[in-house]
Amino acid sequence: MIIGCCGQHPANAGPVTCQRLQRKPCPLLIANPISPVADETPVVARAPYKSPQDLSSPWIGSARLLIVWLFAALLGTYLKWYMMADQSGFVRVARSMGLGALNIFDRLSFFRADIILGGFAIPLALFVANRYLSTRWAASLTGMVSGSFIVLTAVQVFALKEVGRFSSLKMIVVGLDWGWHEPGSSVQYLASKETLLPLISLLGTVVAMVWAVRNSKRASSKHARNRWKIAGELYLFAVVVAVLLSFKSETINGPYHQSGLVRSVTSLWKENAVETGEFAGLNVPHADGLVAPDLSALSGAELIARYRQLTNAPSALPNFPYFGKEKGANVLFFILETTPEKYLPVDGDMKQFANMAGLRTRSFVGTRHYTTFPITRAAVFSMFSSWYPIADARDTFDSPNWDRAGDFLRRLSSEGYETAAFSPLQAPGIPDSALFKAVGFGEQFYPASAITTYDERPSWKAARVTADLDTLHLLETNIDQWTTHGERFAAAFLPQIGHSPYPDSDSGNSAEELQKRGQAILATQDAWLGEIVALLQKRGQLDNTIIVIVGDHGLRTITENPNLRRGTIDETAFHVPLLIYAPRALDHAEQIPWLTSHVDIVPTVLDLLGVKGNRDSEQGAAIWNPALADRTTFFWAKPMFGADGYTKAGQFFMWHYFSDTVYQKPTPEFDPSDIIPRKSAVARDVTLNILTMGALEKAWHARFTSAPEHPQSESTAVSGSR
Repeated sequence: MIIGCCGQHPANAGPVTCQRLQRKPCPLLIANPISPVADETPVVARAPYKSPQDLSSPWIGSARLLIVWLFAALLGTYLKWYMMADQSGFVRVARSMGLGALNIFDRLSFFRADIILGGFAIPLALFVANRYLSTRWAASLTGMVSGSFIVLTAVQVFALKEVGRFSSLKMIVVGLDWGWHEPGSSVQYLASKETLLPLISLLGTVVAMVWAVRNSKRASSKHARNRWKIAGELYLFAVVVAVLLSFKSETINGPYHQSGLVRSVTSLWKENAVETGEFAGLNVPHADGLVAPDLSALSGAELIARYRQLTNAPSALPNFPYFGKEKGANVLFFILETTPEKYLPVDGDMKQFANMAGLRTRSFVGTRHYTTFPITRAAVFSMFSSWYPIADARDTFDSPNWDRAGDFLRRLSSEGYETAAFSPLQAPGIPDSALFKAVGFGEQFYPASAITTYDERPSWKAARVTADLDTLHLLETNIDQWTTHGERFAAAFLPQIGHSPYPDSDSGNSAEELQKRGQAILATQDAWLGEIVALLQKRGQLDNTIIVIVGDHGLRTITENPNLRRGTIDETAFHVPLLIYAPRALDHAEQIPWLTSHVDIVPTVLDLLGVKGNRDSEQGAAIWNPALADRTTFFWAKPMFGADGYTKAGQFFMWHYFSDTVYQKPTPEFDPSDIIPRKSAVARDVTLNILTMGALEKAWHARFTSAPEHPQSESTAVSGSR
């Protein structure tokens, strides 16, 4: 029976229609018909529309926000891939294990920590935290964590690309300052793949954040909730499977197995990151049981004996062929900033450098001269102390208390020499003055135009050249005064024009273009040297002056050398030019065919001056001593490249802490094909020798460092005064 909305029976049994009152809808009541007509089709009225049950859940809102983190996690995976593929991590590990290649499970094992951390632990923490936070705070937390990791990961990829290791916060600040003042190179970086991926990740993060926030209160059907549940289960299943498969690897757990995200963060405050257990560095037991010995209790004589045993270094006894030939001579150091030997081939064509070529005709020519460390302050320390520096980031980059090392300049001062350093660099926080004081310079001269900072100085290129010229004029003024009054001197000139970025008008950044630019800058410095030579000649002192021309270090980044073998003891970073002009000792160019080091410069000069006695703490020897051909010579670069090494018996060896791999090659031009099996006797000897030398150097500095002295003067003169 069908009753109409107005309480009336329908007139016939035809189709039922809902009659509506003028003001109020009339509900339709349906009852079972008593006498249905044979051809009548039963009609059931559709239930009124109802909104689906509100299944919106804070868990679903929290899950949506996890998509924001996904971009940071993927970029973290790319960081590890960059380490293992682009930086030859897979090859290094395979070579060190004596394998031709790694299988898929071996490769997957290096991503295990990143999968657990970036794919499970951090998302789980965010998922739970966001569940109980308001949308605003949940979005802020997820965005901050994701954005921070993306930016930090991008910075560390740049660091790996540039020098082959993770960067500390201090070095990040230095890099940002450099980029601000070299916009041309900054544009190159921004156009690179390493910048594009982080930018895409940041864009994806923003888009995902907007989507997640807009849908945070959106009602979801039961079907939609099931889809989220299935997606979460599949994701968790994939993570678990990947982790389980990674355990099928037979590789030994090593530095490359550490999480790239963790390394990125911890490297910020660990200046000496390669000394942590994470990097299997010098201060912790090695996986094979090797540990740095404690040599601090050894006496001075015992340390000297241990050093000579380890390095096969010749004794400090005077080597007589040239001993005393320059007795009473002046000494001038012309230190070339960031100059590899390939830019200034001292045994090759030097027509572009007429003044250096002229001095070469009566000089010792160090054809295979190497710096001890590719950082200026550490290299200069070795030049004037005859000691290796301590390969520690605090000494290398901060150096608040340089060891009062060696007696070279102090002995000259005691014999009446005027000793002075002339530098255009007097920047706050860069303790060059502490270094000059430590090695014994009696005075320091800085022009009024000295470089203090590049910030807010758009004309920094002209400012740097001006500071160099003014420093040169200060040196010339003092040489003029010293020679006029018959005073002997030992002076060092350290121009900064050669430091990257170059203060020239060119912008070419290919290896060939950079070499051309670098040699043009060297030609400028050669002209400055010509001014000094002319002054000495005018004062009748050219034949009474030893002139040491030396590069502090070579090229250390791919910005300076696009072909740099990053993270290695590289030839172009360590091999530098050396000329020692000794006009009374030589009437010809004396080629030195064996490898020499910055630690050999002081012994060479002291021998030429005829200085005897109290020289046992020198770690070098006169460069003409043929016994140097059999010496083990060390190269330190752990804070810079994450590697140290040495040369012995015609072979170069390197321990790469970042990957805990050991290399061997006749030249310091390492690539993964030079890796030797990690468990081999040679690899064990290399790590043990480097461990021992590192410990010995610390004990040496502690034992032979002199007591502090009274501060000496630091003079600042008006630039350009003569």
